[in-house]
Amino acid sequence: MGGGVAMGGGAAAAGGAAGGFFVDFDGGWSIQVPPPNPALDGGNSSTSHLGPGGDATSSTKFGGAVTGSRPTVIYPADGVILPPNTNRLEFHFLPSSGQTLFRFTFRAPTRTVEVFTGCTAVGGGCVFSLDGAAYADLVPYARGTAAVVWDVAGVNGASPGVVGVSLPQRLSFTEQDLIGGLYYWNTAGTVMRFDYGFPNAPPQTYLTGSNVGALTCVGCHVISRQGNLIAVGKDIPAPSAYSTLRVQTKQVASSSSGPLTGSANFFSFAPDEQHLLQSNGASIQWRDLTTGVVRNVVSTGTMPDWSPSGASMVFARPSRPPPFAFPAPGVDSAGLQTMRFNGTGFDPPTPLVPFGGQNNYYPAYSPDGRFVLFNRSPSNRNSMDNAGPTDAGVPDGQLWAVPSTGGAPVHLVNASAPGGTSWPKWAPVLHRYSGGTVMWLTFSTGRAYGLRLRDHERTQLWMVAFDPARAMGGQDPSFPAFWLPFQSISSGNHIGQWSTQVPRGPCVGSGQSSCATGEVCQNGMCRPG
Repeated sequence: MGGGVAMGGGAAAAGGAAGGFFVDFDGGWSIQVPPPNPALDGGNSSTSHLGPGGDATSSTKFGGAVTGSRPTVIYPADGVILPPNTNRLEFHFLPSSGQTLFRFTFRAPTRTVEVFTGCTAVGGGCVFSLDGAAYADLVPYARGTAAVVWDVAGVNGASPGVVGVSLPQRLSFTEQDLIGGLYYWNTAGTVMRFDYGFPNAPPQTYLTGSNVGALTCVGCHVISRQGNLIAVGKDIPAPSAYSTLRVQTKQVASSSSGPLTGSANFFSFAPDEQHLLQSNGASIQWRDLTTGVVRNVVSTGTMPDWSPSGASMVFARPSRPPPFAFPAPGVDSAGLQTMRFNGTGFDPPTPLVPFGGQNNYYPAYSPDGRFVLFNRSPSNRNSMDNAGPTDAGVPDGQLWAVPSTGGAPVHLVNASAPGGTSWPKWAPVLHRYSGGTVMWLTFSTGRAYGLRLRDHERTQLWMVAFDPARAMGGQDPSFPAFWLPFQSISSGNHIGQWSTQVPRGPCVGSGQSSCATGEVCQNGMCRPG
């Protein structure tokens, strides 16, 4: 690790080094591996359910010859992988002429589930939601197994005849439920929160401008991996004033020198939650959250991310400094560099992804520290200008990953398609899948969401599984991405930030009276409700 990081006993300590300052990050972070939850054995059983427009006679109407025109599947993409507690997945398809009644068939290794449904019309086609009893009847038999093979068949419900069956598709589930909290910003100027411990509850409005003393809105934010602290920017990002809050109480955290506030665009907490890297878009500072002391560590650089071990940071460095070191919310013509932490400070930077005519930005360490995920603009667009569908031109942000120790970057082709990604962030967990492991990441994109949103209509959050074994072999480690089903489709959603847990406050009684809006008091704790 380099000179002086002690690795045994304590999150942070002072003394014993030049200047009387020494930091030990050991114990501040451990990667989360949820307990196993293997698939059940269904004994090759079959069950059926009725969706909207289906009735007791629906199953009798699919006995005709399978010679009809095929329905066309629009969403989800073939080969998608999901956490089991996603709990809802929409299927978008185009029926062939005359088809009004449909049979979805899901074939897990030991369980077959059929759902008979009519057409819920959306965008010139039909949408069907697998949720509730049907979802619960399938997923326990599909956790970590071979892929579920599914198709949709269509007939004329009033005068059934020939049957049209779509091409077969595949979807899979990891063994374990996803855990932790996802904090994201929407275009109403608020920070929303979704707790995967309560996957059937709606997301909460967590922070508004009034919570933190902003004039109009909150925006850029980062959560500590353990979920106890959040740094949040206020109003304009150029750079914006920010506050570091305690997540449970939403109160400004304090150091020995006073409230932890300042001005910056980008942040990253150390694994011990006692240190913060902050950047105004031109340079990077290191702030001790106990004493309030701020040290300059990078003269030209932005978008820092502290590694889970605390042993290094990664950041974006423009190939030429901004004019007059003027703070900026984006970066141009950047490569990625790393700096090792030596116990008292950071060693000189080392190139990780050199600039080669393509802008590289928004770097983020994987939860195990082995990879750095980042955005790349092939046309070398500014990161801020490349963030959403309403910007000038068509966003071309791609997803890439590189070993954190150096090597050739790998393009996440499956996840990047059809382009226009931004703000990639990792969920801080590992999941078992198909004899190996996958990690999860989210990103913002203006891509089409099936039949509900057109290309470049609105930025939303998408999620994708990442296979580290493929990445180490130089192969595309990503699977097809899926739209996060809890978010509002009517607002632009950006900057998903993950934590391993969501701290919950105590309460008295029952109902909402002693909890925040969107929460209820249950068993002495405020929970989403």
